[in-house]
Amino acid sequence: MSLSYWMKHVPDSIQSLIHKYLDGSATRDEKKLLDEWYYTFSPEDFTFLSDEEENEIGRRMKDRLDEYLYFQRKAVRDKRRFNFLRVAAVLSIVSISSLLYYFLANRQVEKKMPPETAVAGPVKDIAPGGNKATLMLGDGSTIVLDSTANGQLGTQGNTRVIKLGNGQLQYQKGNTSNSPGKMVYNTIATPRGGQYQVMLADGSKVWLNASSSIRFPADFSDRVREVEITGEAYFEVAHNVSRPFRVIVKDMYVNVLGTHFNIMAYDDENGIHTTLLEGSLKVSNEKGDALISPGQQAVLNNKRSFRVVRNADVEEAVAWKNGKFVFNSANIHSVMRQIERWYNVDVTFEREGDLHFTGQLSRYANVSQLLRKLELTNEIHFRIEKGKITVLP
Repeated sequence: MSLSYWMKHVPDSIQSLIHKYLDGSATRDEKKLLDEWYYTFSPEDFTFLSDEEENEIGRRMKDRLDEYLYFQRKAVRDKRRFNFLRVAAVLSIVSISSLLYYFLANRQVEKKMPPETAVAGPVKDIAPGGNKATLMLGDGSTIVLDSTANGQLGTQGNTRVIKLGNGQLQYQKGNTSNSPGKMVYNTIATPRGGQYQVMLADGSKVWLNASSSIRFPADFSDRVREVEITGEAYFEVAHNVSRPFRVIVKDMYVNVLGTHFNIMAYDDENGIHTTLLEGSLKVSNEKGDALISPGQQAVLNNKRSFRVVRNADVEEAVAWKNGKFVFNSANIHSVMRQIERWYNVDVTFEREGDLHFTGQLSRYANVSQLLRKLELTNEIHFRIEKGKITVLP
């Protein structure tokens, strides 16, 4: 049997999604559906191929894969670098052929791995996070959004609060002829393992990552549109030159007119990272300020001073919003902090030293699948227990 045999067994709908993914026209929901389909397969699904056929396909695909995918690990102590395509750590779908190569090569790697290189201990797998959040209304009452039916949840002043489904909340302004009255504030908060999206009354869109929150007025009646966040959030701000938009995060202010940007301000990270995709931003605190342009990042360090990264890795900064983990020489502690927040687990370390990873992984996979790809380094291993991951030598 051959590659054409396998192609015949891929549903037409999935083949269509793969082509849309490749030409850049796939929506976020279509990418999620494709990822979910991708992770339903196991290497055993391809046992109809002989070793000779596997090797032939692998050789034909290797050059093409090198153009698209890589996953390499740098150990600080010895400065060596490894290209993990050589052990088939293919971390995203770029074509049907690369998808097949992953399963074939992964099967070959599993044949060669000694038993102790697999995820150690009794595996009680952990599913990825999802659309989970609570909404606190102006009167202090709370609504658990992930267990509430779609539709209108109520009104806040002259604004209707509507749950749209698929992890989205929308604030719709009512009759503008009515007096705005007292400002009413709402708060959306996500737990570990949660994310959510909200469209504010001015049309601005906000995506919340895990362990994050946003406090905002149900209707913007002041001259300045002002919100306050914790954790991490991505903004697409509706343009209104006469009413500037401001984000408060700890003791820092982000002032915008109309722009797309990401703010990462977790307490366990090293400073506040504000990354700009479109428009212009001014970040400031009591000690000073910084102007940044698209493709740049302002970092407010623990000494409360700003540093501007001129060529920031924008893809890495917003990967969470696009359903991915993207690591650009990220150390193992940074990687595991992201895993802690998204999978709602606690991580402990039983290994010393530092490792740096570069590559992409899907946020839709169970944690065991993600960790197994990291284990292909043969420099690090994991033990999964209920609600806990231990990093092993």
